[in-house]
Amino acid sequence: MNFMVAIRNNTKALHLASENSGFIKRLIEGRASKEAYIEYIFNLHAMYKAIEDSLDNNSEHESIKNFLTPELYRSDYIKKDLEILAGDRLSEMKLLPSTEACLARIYEVSKEHPELIVTYAYVRFIADLFGGRTFPEKLTKYYDVPTHALNYYIQPDIGNTRDYVMAYHKKFDKLNLSEYMQNLFTIEISNVYIYNIAISNELDAKLYPGK
Repeated sequence: MNFMVAIRNNTKALHLASENSGFIKRLIEGRASKEAYIEYIFNLHAMYKAIEDSLDNNSEHESIKNFLTPELYRSDYIKKDLEILAGDRLSEMKLLPSTEACLARIYEVSKEHPELIVTYAYVRFIADLFGGRTFPEKLTKYYDVPTHALNYYIQPDIGNTRDYVMAYHKKFDKLNLSEYMQNLFTIEISNVYIYNIAISNELDAKLYPGK
């Protein structure tokens, strides 16, 4: 079986859970708030920055070279949205403990097994490619987020999303991982989903306790 097909089959339930639990579910259903959304993307910004920096810092690594995709980098765009939406309050905001744990793991992986950074890039970047097609409408409809604060979702250099994602998947054929590294890769993909679920659930519990 193709390596990425096996990965997707193995993480299907986690993928579904990440899209349908915690704060993400609340946000999509229109039961959150603009302030809650701001805190959500504040935490996402830190995750994106860690992934992007780890990719760039390992740009000479053989397994990383094909995954240097600056067209998918979002941290600068999220920061721009945060500056518009949060203003001066941005300097006072604090990351969730689950986000801090995720960042620590990203930097640990970056030093010990750089090829595994690809798992974080894959889950986060590709998820947001698809999410970018649905979130802007919901954010303007439910939360009055102005269009000039939706830079996070603008992907001018992607072209056809389906074609881009298919080409991205083909990059995995060039990884040439040992069986040992394939096993670690499979485990780390699950870890990425678990971190995303934890962040979503923690934020939901923090902002909407008992609801």
